[in-house]
Amino acid sequence: MRLRTILVAGAAAAGAAMLLRKAGIHEDLDWSAVDKPGRLIEIDGYKVHYIDQGAGPAMVLIHGFGGQTYSYRHLIPIFARDHRVIAVDLKGYGYSERDARAGLSRTAQVAMLKALLDRLGVSRATFVGHSMGGGIVQRFAVTHPEMVDALVLAASVNAEDTPGRRMRAMMPPAPVVRQIVPLMAKLTARRLLRGSYYHPASLTDEVRDEYMRPVRLRGSMDGLIAIMREGASDPPVDVSRITQPVLLLCGAHDRIVPLAVAQGIRQRIPHARMVVVDKAGHQLLEEQPRECARAILEFMHEANVGEPTATASA
Repeated sequence: MRLRTILVAGAAAAGAAMLLRKAGIHEDLDWSAVDKPGRLIEIDGYKVHYIDQGAGPAMVLIHGFGGQTYSYRHLIPIFARDHRVIAVDLKGYGYSERDARAGLSRTAQVAMLKALLDRLGVSRATFVGHSMGGGIVQRFAVTHPEMVDALVLAASVNAEDTPGRRMRAMMPPAPVVRQIVPLMAKLTARRLLRGSYYHPASLTDEVRDEYMRPVRLRGSMDGLIAIMREGASDPPVDVSRITQPVLLLCGAHDRIVPLAVAQGIRQRIPHARMVVVDKAGHQLLEEQPRECARAILEFMHEANVGEPTATASA
């Protein structure tokens, strides 16, 4: 299982790098000059990009590997009717600053989120995490339980299943990684990209371009390598310590993070509720946003987390 985790983590990172090359796109954009859809805030000398909309009980939305605030474009306006919605680009992703020296491990991401929410005056929130972002919010809940009202884990990885020191020991020097990553990616990129969607038509040229644009920012490859290296040093997380209400939201046809992963999380968090969304793959939040929003809002209501009154129309 540990070796499989190492291979999956490497393949995911490789796939992201190869998407850049397969599309014929290079790091030709300057981060400081490119237009950004949200706001910037400086946290410990690092500029974080985020979107802050609505008012009411706070919801914090965290994207997955290779994702960004764009991943929540359908859900933000729904949740913002009755909540303060804060969608964050993790360090090294989306339109957050490109600085491979900034600390890009999962532990560092949690520290950044804590500092960000403190700056924004958010003391408690419901956290929604997609894929890798689900692992981040699990780690946040264990580290800062006093700030978490509830967790929504959408197509989420299991935070307990990390590569650890074995992956770090196996990582070659950065120049070698730069050669290995594209070679690995040739075998995985196409499958990872297309396999994220149940409906092939969901991956339009517009969607592809929106995901590719941040990857064109100079320093993205250095950040990817740092993410691979530093992520291997993260300490393990005991998710059984999570006592807050938990919703496991899964795509019935997810080929990236299969249902077995959610079932494994549920074994460790027995009180977690599980909802399977039909006709959806790994990108269930994009393919079935109304059904996902409805499930999340119903879960929050039943868990007595805030008082949302908005419901997604059919």
